[in-house]
Amino acid sequence: MIDYKKIQEELHPLLVKAEHVRKKHFFFQKGFSVMVVVIILGFLLIPIMTFINNAGFSRWIANTTQGKSFGTVQLLMAFYWLPFFIFMIGSYSYKNKFKSYERKIMKIALDKMLPEFKFDPRKQISAEQIEESKLLPSYFQVGKKRSQRGAHNLHFGTLSGKVGQTSISMGDVNIINQGFYGSVLMYIPLLPYFYMVYNYIRPWFSKHHSTENLGSNFVGMFAVVDFNKNFNGHTIILPDVMEKRVGYLAKNLQTMNMSRGQLVHLEDTDFENDFMVYSTDQVEARYILSTSLMERITQLKRKVDKPIMLSLNKNKLYLGVQHPQGFLCLNKEKNLLTEDIFEKIHEDIKTAIGIVEDLNLNTRIWKNESAEVSK
Repeated sequence: MIDYKKIQEELHPLLVKAEHVRKKHFFFQKGFSVMVVVIILGFLLIPIMTFINNAGFSRWIANTTQGKSFGTVQLLMAFYWLPFFIFMIGSYSYKNKFKSYERKIMKIALDKMLPEFKFDPRKQISAEQIEESKLLPSYFQVGKKRSQRGAHNLHFGTLSGKVGQTSISMGDVNIINQGFYGSVLMYIPLLPYFYMVYNYIRPWFSKHHSTENLGSNFVGMFAVVDFNKNFNGHTIILPDVMEKRVGYLAKNLQTMNMSRGQLVHLEDTDFENDFMVYSTDQVEARYILSTSLMERITQLKRKVDKPIMLSLNKNKLYLGVQHPQGFLCLNKEKNLLTEDIFEKIHEDIKTAIGIVEDLNLNTRIWKNESAEVSK
């Protein structure tokens, strides 16, 4: 049994220093987040004003350029930009200091809690792995080069090892999906602005997102599990948020998402209520998603109590679980000296490792029969 208090006592000197930096970073980061949202909303108002009252907006611009209201504009800009840069510099400066302490603390703690796994604080889940998973939405690109990556991971830290015969690598991810900005959707008036505002405003109203990572598409745990089996195509399992919010109409909208494959209708009611499945091979998808596996995925979702998404592609299973404060890292909203930080971290990691048992992956139930069935 792991003695969390002993680990916390051994790391107390480092935790004291990290807590001091954490408080300062938290203050500057919150202030910076508010000011970023203000500027985002300000930029949104400009195109809206030109559409609603172009004549009035043009007169205001003319008065400003002629100097009639230039002094007021300068004063307002000074009151905004001066604190903006102070909060921005403070936020990033203390964030880097905190990350330095965090890497040292997590390396020592994880070596004690999970000696059979290897933690690398400087390695990350690559953009190639993220795109291989096909879990992020893709868009029809305009003039995109093949070598250009649409997904970027801003976080570092991976934990890798084996559970029985199954290799698993999990990491902390902060994914920015830039595929939208190079797509045909960019040419729809105002849509890029609303999309940007949505990504920056959403964290303030969602328990599954944090203002620490404004503008991110996905923050949390991303695992790559070795299947040692080949599939003809790919199968993607996503949380069915649309179905819950829109109802029956959602099914018609989901069938239009051809970038991920065809929508697969399954007979498990509980599974269908929680997830939607896309696949390039309907027969293979039904073969993979047996009744027992669908039950296990549904139970896993209830167990972690967070949005999860899975995919099977090129002999690997990819799994994403949202963690608003990140994964394999210290929670910046919790006091490091009074909270049971290591117990919570170990619980999240054991849940991720337990995926292999939860989904019964060690029994190797997927065989090359899938290829024969789909023929």
